[in-house]
Amino acid sequence: MVVDFGMMRPGETLRQRASAEYLVSRPCYLSLRRAARLTQRPRSVVLMKEQGRSLTKRDVQAVVGAPVVAEIGVTEGIARCVDAGLLATRLPKSLAADLAALV
Repeated sequence: MVVDFGMMRPGETLRQRASAEYLVSRPCYLSLRRAARLTQRPRSVVLMKEQGRSLTKRDVQAVVGAPVVAEIGVTEGIARCVDAGLLATRLPKSLAADLAALV
């Protein structure tokens, strides 16, 4: 099951029962600034890789205090799939490959 909490904080019962918990983040200053302020630390991070970003996987791990367990290349195909509402039914092959280690 995937739960996107957005700005909400998950209840402790849900966190304890979850088999996995990931913070999905971009390697950008604002994302890391927000992650550093979280009151509940994530167990692991899925990093959205974008061209032109100077922050690295190592930077993200240092700020968040959790390991980066997967890196997803941000592509036009994935963006179009999300925009069309098809991500749950038609997972792009590149995304499936990037997430294979998590499932």
